[in-house]
Amino acid sequence: MTQRSFLTERALQYRGGLIRISILQALGALTTLALPWLAGQLLGGVAEADIANTSTIVLALVALLVLATAFKISGAMVSVKTSGRIFSQLRLDTYRSVQRLPMKFHNRSDQGELLSLMTFEIGRLSDFLTNTIATVPAMMLTVVGSVIMLFVIDPMLAVILPILVPIFFIVLRLAGRRLRVGAASMRDAESKVINEAEAHLEMLPATKAFAVEDAQFDRYSAAVDNSRRLSVLNEQIHSAIGPVVGLIAALAALAVILVAGLQIGEGDRSASELFTVLLYAVLLTRPVGAMAEMYGRLQMARGALARLHAVISEEPEPGYFQGAEPKIVRGAIAFKDIHFSYSGRAPTLQGASLEIGPGEVIGVTGENGVGKSTLVNLLLRFYEADAGEITLDETPIEELQVQSLRRLIGYVPQRSLLFSGSVRDNIVFGNSEATDEQIASALRLSQAKNFVAALPKGLETQIGDHGVRLSGGQCQRLALARALIMHPPVVIFDEATSMFDLENEALLVETIKGSLSGHTIIIITHRKALLALADRIVRMVDGRFEEIPTL
Repeated sequence: MTQRSFLTERALQYRGGLIRISILQALGALTTLALPWLAGQLLGGVAEADIANTSTIVLALVALLVLATAFKISGAMVSVKTSGRIFSQLRLDTYRSVQRLPMKFHNRSDQGELLSLMTFEIGRLSDFLTNTIATVPAMMLTVVGSVIMLFVIDPMLAVILPILVPIFFIVLRLAGRRLRVGAASMRDAESKVINEAEAHLEMLPATKAFAVEDAQFDRYSAAVDNSRRLSVLNEQIHSAIGPVVGLIAALAALAVILVAGLQIGEGDRSASELFTVLLYAVLLTRPVGAMAEMYGRLQMARGALARLHAVISEEPEPGYFQGAEPKIVRGAIAFKDIHFSYSGRAPTLQGASLEIGPGEVIGVTGENGVGKSTLVNLLLRFYEADAGEITLDETPIEELQVQSLRRLIGYVPQRSLLFSGSVRDNIVFGNSEATDEQIASALRLSQAKNFVAALPKGLETQIGDHGVRLSGGQCQRLALARALIMHPPVVIFDEATSMFDLENEALLVETIKGSLSGHTIIIITHRKALLALADRIVRMVDGRFEEIPTL
């Protein structure tokens, strides 16, 4: 899908609201077009002491002003509502697309850019659709209507106006080129600000521990200052377009007025016609200036559209929308001659093969960086193997629907990946329908029952961002409970007890022995207590598996 077709699709999706905006603004423009003629008649009558129809004209003017105001208010209300709907839907569409993209996309992408896109840039795009595209008919109607009325009064007057059109477009082209470049630079600068803020908040404990608050502030200040400088420069250019184009339009209007003034001096025009020409010339400058503003918005929206289209058009994870649903799962897993390397890095797995029987507990050990966690990433299809095959119950995992596959695997990573919310929210993260009994069972299995009971509000206690109000061991227990509450046939512990003390780890081992019997369990660890659970232990060396005696 091209950028143009993407924008067209979104416009058609909300065509009802956009059409209503266009109609209301067009009606307002039609109403406004009658005002200069009536006002010209009124002023001409006053100037010539002809007050026969003054009261009728005044009443008509008041009625038209009220009607024009009503159309304007109605159009603004519909515009606000439609803009809000488009903004929300674009946010949701972008978020959904980002969710479906593979990990390799996220690893090469700047998180600040994605956050900026979903907040700052999408707002520009929705504003462009409602406050720019939908207003074009009304602006064109005002321009054409004003020129026609001037033509009716005197064709020569209407011919004067197009003379300055080439200058008008030259100004827009020169400013537009600079605005496109400025919008891209400003987007990058804003992304940098978001990145710095997020990184500094994440690193706040280390920042305080090393007493580098001033250095971190200076880095953030530099990013903010660069963003401010580019934003001011861009807005200055954008702000100058309207007045410059307005000046061009005003010069054209002045030329019309001068010609009309000469004609009235020679007796060829009445006072009413002069005032009417003056008012239509003034009316004409408004949509011309608005079109310049629209052109500036278009240039800034183009950058947002390009970035949004780039994300939306990315291919989702393989198997996201297709693949078989697993039936009865025994939990037999096989890695067959797997080769894999991360982008730009040396090969991690080189012909790795491993068979895990249903209900088997296998321990995986090895030095840091040899590919133990890569094993999990491939099984969960966070990444795709470069060569080889991975099967679940003899079915290649590429043939399974990826979300269904992941629901079969209880994954407990070393980094707990908790979010700001209650203890309960984090435990039921993967199973929102979990009962209190299931929650209690998961807490017991993960050795979290006692510490959760001791919290001020128990399960409803708020744990803060990334579980900052809990200890490292408590966070790992909640992550363990979150995986176990799904009761998956396959469970993976990836250094999941690295922050447990020996006593609690021993209790966990005893619990797992009795409660996870029949589950296929992969334990990635260096800790002997957990490895003692294994039926077999393999070591990863040079991208391959080597079996070693159990402890």
